[in-house]
Amino acid sequence: MNRNIALDILKLVLAFMVVGLHSGFLNDINPLANYMTVNGLFRIAVPIFLLINGFYFYPVLTGGKVKNWLTKVIYLYSFWMLFYSYFWFKPAELSIYGIATVISQIIIGYHHLWYISGMIGAAVLLSVVNKMSNRILFLAAFVTFFTGVAIHYLGNFHVFQNTELDTYLNYNWIHRNLLLFSFPFFCLGFLINKLSLQNKISTNNAFFMCIIGLILVFIESYLNYVILEKIEGLDNLVSLIIVAPALFILFTKINIKGQGKNIALYSSAIYFIHSFILSIIRKVTNFEGTAITLSVIFLSIFASYFLIKINKKLKFIL
Repeated sequence: MNRNIALDILKLVLAFMVVGLHSGFLNDINPLANYMTVNGLFRIAVPIFLLINGFYFYPVLTGGKVKNWLTKVIYLYSFWMLFYSYFWFKPAELSIYGIATVISQIIIGYHHLWYISGMIGAAVLLSVVNKMSNRILFLAAFVTFFTGVAIHYLGNFHVFQNTELDTYLNYNWIHRNLLLFSFPFFCLGFLINKLSLQNKISTNNAFFMCIIGLILVFIESYLNYVILEKIEGLDNLVSLIIVAPALFILFTKINIKGQGKNIALYSSAIYFIHSFILSIIRKVTNFEGTAITLSVIFLSIFASYFLIKINKKLKFIL
């Protein structure tokens, strides 16, 4: 059966970006190029993933299938948290502090799995507030997003240097959480579908906004590179609120015919397995930057073939 696979291709490219982000792409070649990809361009990946999931959550919510959706995603999250438990669960360290750490890890999510945890939280929150007016939902999305950005910038620029507040502002979970990061993009994806914005915004306008958004991403990441003296990267870029929805809408308007969901499954499998592959390669090789990125991509694709086969029997792993 033919289907439009444009978004599937986009998701696959975004999965490669996540691999590059975690592998330190180009850090062995050029510090500026590394910073502007890892702390610039590649930061569009998770917001667009959230937009896509929010977009497809609209028929789930209107069709009364939220419980089924949540059950499936919780199974998915539980499986991969269990798969990676070797890296985060240390029974020998289960003091009171250790137990609290384990609980927080389960809630927040190990490494890249924070995205799934945040998506679950965003879906639950949206299920509660979706009856509010569209104007209020847009306002909530923008207010929560810019609050997260403000916290992140205050932390990374150490506005409250040498204080306990500065320490807290620099914890990822303070700004990169279900409310201040996942909800804004998930909600915007939901509203795009609800209001059919993908049909109301022309291809030319979407393309123009993509170009403007990408330029702003590179300008913002370059300024951060210069001002922060190449040391600290930022997840929450202001420009993401422009480029992520624009790129998503643009790809909804591209018609590429294909069959099956294999590309979409590969993007998911690569996202979930790449951290495991990365940890192995770091232990057995001296690869850095570009070499390790390409190695992880290649081996993740190879591993994904088998994950997709397994998923036919255990349909909750992808």
